[in-house]
Amino acid sequence: MIRLIKGVFNDLKFRDKLLLSHLIIALIPILLLGILSFSQSYNIQMKEMNSEATSSLEQTVNILDYKINRYNMLSEFIVLNREFSRIFLKNYEDNYFNIYLDFRDVLDPIISQIKFMDSDIEEVEFYTSGDLLGIRGDIHPLSDLQNKPWFDQNDSTRWIVYDKQVYLLQQLIGNRKTSSYMVISISYDSIFSSLEGISDHIAVSIRNDQQELIFPETSDQLMRSERTTELQKSLNNNDWTLNFSVSHANAYKNALTFFQITFFVILLSLLITFSLIYIFSSSFTRRIVHLKNKVDKVEQNNLGIIIQSHSRDEFGELTNGIGKMLQRINDLISRVYRAEISKKESEYNQLIAQINPHFLYNTLSFINWRAVKKQDIETGYMVNALAKFYRTALNKGKKQVTIQDELENIKAYIDLQLILHDGSFEVDYQIDDELLEYRIIHFILQPIVENAIKHGFAEPGEDEHQLVISVHAEHDALFLKVTDNGMGMSVTQQQRLLLAESSGYGIRNVNERIKLYYGSAYGLELISEAMVGTSVIIRLPYDAEYRSV
Repeated sequence: MIRLIKGVFNDLKFRDKLLLSHLIIALIPILLLGILSFSQSYNIQMKEMNSEATSSLEQTVNILDYKINRYNMLSEFIVLNREFSRIFLKNYEDNYFNIYLDFRDVLDPIISQIKFMDSDIEEVEFYTSGDLLGIRGDIHPLSDLQNKPWFDQNDSTRWIVYDKQVYLLQQLIGNRKTSSYMVISISYDSIFSSLEGISDHIAVSIRNDQQELIFPETSDQLMRSERTTELQKSLNNNDWTLNFSVSHANAYKNALTFFQITFFVILLSLLITFSLIYIFSSSFTRRIVHLKNKVDKVEQNNLGIIIQSHSRDEFGELTNGIGKMLQRINDLISRVYRAEISKKESEYNQLIAQINPHFLYNTLSFINWRAVKKQDIETGYMVNALAKFYRTALNKGKKQVTIQDELENIKAYIDLQLILHDGSFEVDYQIDDELLEYRIIHFILQPIVENAIKHGFAEPGEDEHQLVISVHAEHDALFLKVTDNGMGMSVTQQQRLLLAESSGYGIRNVNERIKLYYGSAYGLELISEAMVGTSVIIRLPYDAEYRSV
């Protein structure tokens, strides 16, 4: 799979690669930011909702505690009234007048007073087994109370919620013969009014110590949510426990709303990012396409095209580099073309050279025959020396000669110069005979000897001019040395002698030929002192095993 994706990516155009890679790079942080914003918003919403629910729970518990405590105090006010308690303990012995007086003076005023104090008290009823049964409608037999499903005789005081009615059950002070209870009926809505409409995302429920649901009436009325946070707090004045179920749906909804806004911003950011990336990538790839089109033309052998960029960035440098490379290629092709022409001319010159030496030798032989016939010995000698010089100089077109042939060439040249200069200098040869058959590149001594005669002996000196030519080997080097006792050279002249601007073109040519053929470690060395003389040392590689190769 990874290889497939990599292969598809590699086949895309460069602009598409830029767009795709930049979009992915831009998309990752934007999506992470969106997810983080949603998570943070959700957590903040939940924190605020839980804080709100905790505060609301505390407030609601306080309100319920206050209401229940108020009714408890009213109940205790009645029960702890001695005259009131005496009514249910007294033995009237069918003295209805006394009963009437107690009801008129004690019972009814107290009941009227508490109803006046709290309009939410609907009824105050009594259940007894004493003498008051049947006296009036709000006094019932104890058996009626015992038959009620919510009655528990073990509780002296109890709050009951049954059939959407709230009852406060209070046992009255009794004796062995009688047992009496007071039941205060309180408005259901008044007790639980503070629980209505607390919040859309909070479900309120109340349970007693037996985990029976008191509010709401049925569990179907409770909020159903997959994720809720449960908060509980017990009331101080009865056995009820208030429970808040905080739904996460509202927080999720609010966070989702915030995320939708964030998502819109993300889409807008992606659109702007895509547009900017498209503009920049198009601007960048346009230069690549332009360069590619020019390279395609070069590939079609259109080498005259100009590739150049005025930009100073890396791509501009690359374009200019390709342009320079193309220019060098054109220069190389031009050089190769000129070299090919030179090669053809060289082949032509070689063909001519095969004719010229024969013509030259035949002509010189004829001149020599005429000189001998006329008994002109000096002219014949010069003609023979000249013929020998050209024969050894041309070397039949070969690049290498033996040292012996090179010396014969230079001796022929010096013989001619001695005649031309009336023997104004002497020559001394110091040659190691074991090196005569060793091969070297030809025609390297003549330019040096010519320079020594032409410049070193240009002016007459006090001493007789002398030229020394020596050949010897040391270790892995062969040395050919030309020494004169002429005018010598200054340091500047020595430095310029091997350069193109000097008049010693032949010496520079010899030095370059040696370095080209043998390497930069070999060549000419000049040692000169003004009015003392000059030594030119030719350093060549030497291998004793290959003397005559």
